[in-house]
Amino acid sequence: MSRRLVDDPHLLFVHSATAHLESRERSIDLTKIRRRQLEIDGSKVLAQVIDIACADARAGEKKAQVCLLCHRVESTVGAPTLEQQPSKYLVTQTHAYKSGKRVFYQMQANVERLSTKDIQDISDYFSSQRAKPARFATEPDAKTIALGAASAKQLNCAKCHSADYRGGKDFPRLAGQVPTYLVRQIGEFKRGVRPHPAISALAENLDDATIEALGVYFGKLEP
Repeated sequence: MSRRLVDDPHLLFVHSATAHLESRERSIDLTKIRRRQLEIDGSKVLAQVIDIACADARAGEKKAQVCLLCHRVESTVGAPTLEQQPSKYLVTQTHAYKSGKRVFYQMQANVERLSTKDIQDISDYFSSQRAKPARFATEPDAKTIALGAASAKQLNCAKCHSADYRGGKDFPRLAGQVPTYLVRQIGEFKRGVRPHPAISALAENLDDATIEALGVYFGKLEP
């Protein structure tokens, strides 16, 4: 610092203020640089996450081919479509088959050798795919559809399966699902064959016509 600055308080103040501003500007510039770097790094991380997700979905597509022998809208065996189902729901149900908690011989035989990663990959793949609308041998009549709609509202199915019946997280998509599969599952809930206390209690008093109507109504909805 010069002798003149020391002797002149005004100049000393100006010098200090200028130095402070320059320091602050450098700090702001560094902050901008750091923020920009974080944005770049964040984008890189996001890109990596997307790449991993895509890689897993691609891996799942290959592993899922055996599933599509039955689980397709054109199938006549009454198996449900898996596309556009919540990944978490598919993972949970596949593990249930593998552990024997949910019983169906053909499914247990197909999933018994799947690893945890296989199950996740397959689930992610199906979840990322757009579902096709359900098919009907004959066009359902308006009375049956109306009964199904009224029953779904009365049973408050939307509470868990969402307002559009496309499900989410732990709850499956009902919209556009294979009607014969839905009818069979509601019947199993009613008889206690497939345990689910909440649904079994609701289905207990449903007659066959109402169960059939529910299957038709949900099947007619856009998935």
